Amino acid sequence: MKNLTVYFLLLSLTAFWGCGSSKKSFQTGDYYTAVMKAVSKLKKNPNNKKSGEVLRQAYPMAVKYYLDEAERMEAGNDRFKNGNIYDAYQKLSNIYDEIRRSPGALRIIPDPKDYYDRLKYYAREAAGERYTAGEEALALGGRQNAMVAYEHFAKADMYLPGYLDVKDKIEEARYKATLKVLVRQIPVPSFQAGLSAQFFQDQIEQYLFNYKDNEFVRFYSERDQNLKDPDQILILQFDDFVVGQMNTREKIMEVTKDSVIMGKVPKSSLGNQEQKIVICHTDPANKQVKQTLEVSVSALQKHLDHGDKIGPCNGDQGRTSQTRKEEYVNVYGTAKATFRENIREVVSRGLLSMQIIDTQSNTVVFHEKFPGEFVWVNKWGSFNGDERALTEEQLQIARQQAAMPPPPQTLFIEFCRPIYSQLIRKIKKIYRDM
Repeated sequence: MKNLTVYFLLLSLTAFWGCGSSKKSFQTGDYYTAVMKAVSKLKKNPNNKKSGEVLRQAYPMAVKYYLDEAERMEAGNDRFKNGNIYDAYQKLSNIYDEIRRSPGALRIIPDPKDYYDRLKYYAREAAGERYTAGEEALALGGRQNAMVAYEHFAKADMYLPGYLDVKDKIEEARYKATLKVLVRQIPVPSFQAGLSAQFFQDQIEQYLFNYKDNEFVRFYSERDQNLKDPDQILILQFDDFVVGQMNTREKIMEVTKDSVIMGKVPKSSLGNQEQKIVICHTDPANKQVKQTLEVSVSALQKHLDHGDKIGPCNGDQGRTSQTRKEEYVNVYGTAKATFRENIREVVSRGLLSMQIIDTQSNTVVFHEKFPGEFVWVNKWGSFNGDERALTEEQLQIARQQAAMPPPPQTLFIEFCRPIYSQLIRKIKKIYRDM
């Protein structure tokens, strides 16, 4: 019941504010909006009295307002006054159409005035004045005037689609307003067998030949036979590049880690420094030679520091100095190891040059170089000693093997990626507002 009450409250508020918005528009003198909102409400609820009252008052005032505006503009000297008059009659026609589609509105305004004939007349007049202005601008020559002409012809076609030969005029103005850029990509030198920049060049062409950021800029391929008079030539070429420059180095480091659990000893031995503890001893001169020994508790830490381990060596599992069952505790010490890390880097880099040449003056109007680099890294290693001294990263490296780098073509593509990103950003910046 509570939810139902909230629902009806929200419904009432929606109706109140919907009507209020049309009333507010009426009170502020926006008669057109007041009429349209009121009619919209009456479509949903033909018996909406408040919306009906707004429509009854707003309709005649909207008609009077736009008729007065049309008469005032007719008497004025504005070159494009017919377009403005057309806009006024377009509003009146919109009102007429909306009322005719609303039974609730028709009960209040049973005979709305149709201004279709006036609208049709001024559509032709508005198209004519824009068409004339377009021809005049086009006759002045130059890209900027052609842009102005294009806008005039487009508006003429909006007022009266297909007016005279306006479609052809739009295309003529568009062509003359368009900055035509010939794209010339210099092939990559062939001194590296099997290396091709085709993938990179195809990406650039895919972007340029589908360029949408500025409708008055178009890029052409050298294969395009339709281009006879480019305004600019965009030249792209690699000034320098290297693929597969290899560098290998080795790092050897002594690593330690404190407070490592080295093993367990009988709890009773902690108070008896002479009690024997079984360890696996590693010969310092030959790490492969191991021997199970018994050492005193007092000498245990020294052996642990040298890499020995508590407990018998493999194969001597039966040997122990403890014969009775008792409690054992952890023995902590410092783990030590010698870690060898091999690093192989394969560096590939290049420098792309971009030039823009103005064909009228035959001068370079822009020149910039874009660097790119890709470094392939392979790490592998080994260690001697206690692996517990190593970090997780070092352990991972120690498990790796030396790997072969990617093929040169892959390396070439990778270092081109950052070049492509820089190049596209620069092209967007240069041609956005041209």
